[in-house]
Amino acid sequence: MSENTFPLTKADLDSAFNDGHFATLFQPKLSLIDGRTLGVETYIRWHHPEMGTLLPGEFLAFVSEQRRMSDLTDLVLHEAARAASLWRSERRHWSVAVNLSGEDLEQPSLVDHLSDLFIAYAIPAEALAIDISESALTHENERRFHALETLRQAGIHIALDTSGIDLLPAERISARYFSELKIGGASLIKFSRSVAQAGKGLIAQRLDAAARHGLTVTATRVEDIHTVKPLADMGFSAVQGSFFRHPDTIEGLKSWSSDWLIPVLTDERPARTDTIARARATLADPDLLLFPEEELADPQPAKTAAEETPSEAEDATPAISPALPPNRPKRGRPCATRQTDDRKQIFFS
Repeated sequence: MSENTFPLTKADLDSAFNDGHFATLFQPKLSLIDGRTLGVETYIRWHHPEMGTLLPGEFLAFVSEQRRMSDLTDLVLHEAARAASLWRSERRHWSVAVNLSGEDLEQPSLVDHLSDLFIAYAIPAEALAIDISESALTHENERRFHALETLRQAGIHIALDTSGIDLLPAERISARYFSELKIGGASLIKFSRSVAQAGKGLIAQRLDAAARHGLTVTATRVEDIHTVKPLADMGFSAVQGSFFRHPDTIEGLKSWSSDWLIPVLTDERPARTDTIARARATLADPDLLLFPEEELADPQPAKTAAEETPSEAEDATPAISPALPPNRPKRGRPCATRQTDDRKQIFFS
């Protein structure tokens, strides 16, 4: 988390809570098995009236210094429960994940508080999920592991968010404490791909442990199609990242659909061309979705002026494939620079 450099004040923070300056966003998590949306992960933003939109790394340290983290935790949990209730009323049975800190796990009232939320918003326990970073558990704090076990017994889905650094002993990666592993970072996944077949490296070991204990594994911060396609073969069952959707509001996800994912993974063109248009409209960078038949063949060598007939010269308007917009490059796949997913945990230990 980056150090806060903004001159935030206690009055700013009080106003943020009282006047609704904090906002929650949600990023979809998709199944690599059937392409459906499994759930969303919650993110927090501070819409400061003078400084603009602040990311978590720009204000969480200040919130912690002001001893208001528990208030922020409560706010995000309520927003997550409200979103889960709304989506379930629309028959979207998505789980809504919230990042908690190690200190949050030590709160004696955490389980009771979650139970109250389930009742207040009329949602089942599986409607909310907890994400906890591996770094929050590195001190082998038994109180925190006991809290994880209690939450699991209450039917709450818990994901261990690992950064690829071996921080926890292998015996802790079990269904006793977790139901899911999240392994993040496109560069990390790409690197692990080269050693996965040999069963070497931490990622391969974690994938093997997840398979033994029946944990699902999600790849996070995925930014391009080349990272997506090998994931299922490596042992991942779900995926999320900016390639599919940047974090968005409840209203922004109202028309969200992931129907296009399986054709992308299998290189099969959807039967209807409007499906492609729909997919491109929902992607953060539509130009990264190209199907093989859309790559135009090498053009014929250009004729010299002497070789052209008058009719050819008059009708020399270049042909454009109807499946491509007029400004699409004609050859090969386009090169694009994608903004790195700004995924940050809501709460840190």
